[in-house]
Amino acid sequence: MMKLAGGCSGVICHAVMTVVIVLVMHCSAGAGSTQNAVPLPERHEYTNVIMISLDILRSDHLGAYGYQKGTSPQIDMLASQSVLFENAIAHSYLTPVAQMSVFTGQYPRIHGMVSFEVNKDDVSKRTLPEILKYYGYETAAFASSPEFFMRYDTESGKIVNPKDIFSRSFNYFGRTLPDDTGSVRSNPSGALDWLKVNKDKKFFLWIESGMLHPPYSQTVPLPYKTRFDPPMYTPFYEQFPIRLGREDIDRGVPTEVLFHVYKGDYYLDFEPIHHLTDNDVNFINGRYDAGVYYTDMFIGDLMRQLDMLNLSGKTLVVFHSIHGESLGEHGYFFHHDVFDTEVKTALMFRLPDKDQAGARIKRQVQGIDIMPTILEYLQIPTNHESQGSSLMPLINGDDAGFKGSEYAFIDRLPWWEYVLGGWHLEHQSEREAQYTPLEMKKMNDYKLLLQEKIGGGQYPPQCIAIRTNQWKLFLREKSDLLENISWWNFISGKKFPVESVELFDLVKDPMEQKNVAREHPQIVEKLKAKLLEWDALNTKNRAAVRQGMPLIIPYP
Repeated sequence: MMKLAGGCSGVICHAVMTVVIVLVMHCSAGAGSTQNAVPLPERHEYTNVIMISLDILRSDHLGAYGYQKGTSPQIDMLASQSVLFENAIAHSYLTPVAQMSVFTGQYPRIHGMVSFEVNKDDVSKRTLPEILKYYGYETAAFASSPEFFMRYDTESGKIVNPKDIFSRSFNYFGRTLPDDTGSVRSNPSGALDWLKVNKDKKFFLWIESGMLHPPYSQTVPLPYKTRFDPPMYTPFYEQFPIRLGREDIDRGVPTEVLFHVYKGDYYLDFEPIHHLTDNDVNFINGRYDAGVYYTDMFIGDLMRQLDMLNLSGKTLVVFHSIHGESLGEHGYFFHHDVFDTEVKTALMFRLPDKDQAGARIKRQVQGIDIMPTILEYLQIPTNHESQGSSLMPLINGDDAGFKGSEYAFIDRLPWWEYVLGGWHLEHQSEREAQYTPLEMKKMNDYKLLLQEKIGGGQYPPQCIAIRTNQWKLFLREKSDLLENISWWNFISGKKFPVESVELFDLVKDPMEQKNVAREHPQIVEKLKAKLLEWDALNTKNRAAVRQGMPLIIPYP
């Protein structure tokens, strides 16, 4: 076998010769010869990445997605410079669960962030910031949703800051501090100062805001707080006070007020005492929109900062909502389920050169597709554990090249019911939660019911859903159990049925108001088969919880 000097032989020799030839051709081209030049692919290994994650942002409350109330001029401008996805779907209505899917490219059951009580060793370490750190990126985060940095120890009654799961992959993990209302849910403006100091580094910056979270508009200052209020309007809950003698400060729409509203009625002492008017609903929506508007102002500051620091041309900006929010469409305000109002998200990619700016993509994509997209753009290999697919083919107009599934899969992990007994109902006095004396008296019976049915860390079987661009199917295992432990049944004193199978035609019924499962049995069977197949293949960490773990404080 022929050998080169130094002992090269066989396949290795051939590889070395190939590299030498390519280098010679490239050098010749650099010396002035263009005839035989080998075109090299454009590389982005020095591109910065900024991921903007907004908690409970509904895409249909942005102008770029068709909203007409002027809530988002700065985000709309960003959308005009970006590739916008019209049908992006989160995998959970729970903030850390959905965001971990974005960071890992994995479904919740696989990455392990399936509840608020998990141990850091239960959750995948192969996250986007961890990978980028390995490739030389300075990684930093600024978060204002306490779900990412606070927990509540139910035994000692103290707040603890574990700095474990989300912070472990960052060189710097910053968090907002309480404002004069006592909430940490404010714009993470510390990110702007960090950019000034680190503008000459190659960085990955995660900017996460919980500004929109209930109590709606709590941390929005005047005059923006009341910008979308109906004229001359007095909140209905002030006309029917739950608790006398509370301080006269506008802290937004109180969370417990929202917990007393179901299917248009406001309940106190288990009786409907007020039916919400159009003005009432508009007021709640307006306070949510005030949060969108004030967050939008911060996004504008961020984009201008990038321009002033000459970073826009070398920074990939990824903008997305972690999950959405129900604003009365299904009888409740808040996020408790996996209807599109709660899992359909905004998603945009602004490339450094603004390539494909203004493009809009209708094809359905998922949260697990975001990480592979970023890595492919940076020409960094995607780890084999990722279950998502890069969206770069779609961004580049190659629909046939996109390898992602036409189906999106969603877990309705029933943490909501579990946490009612484990945290929310235990700490009302500390949080000044608003309940009547009669409600407080009966609350003990409800807590005992929760303990009996789902105590000891045993979640009820979760609801699962499958979605295409046209259809959405829900399967609710043991719907009778979910019905029996329903908060809405408790607070209203009524029984509201829970369907075990629901099918919605998203083209004709985008707000998912009419269950058409009986009219389309063949579609039900087809989607059910796909959903159960996914369910069987993704059983790892299925709704696992650990006893004795402290609960994350969800709603300060």
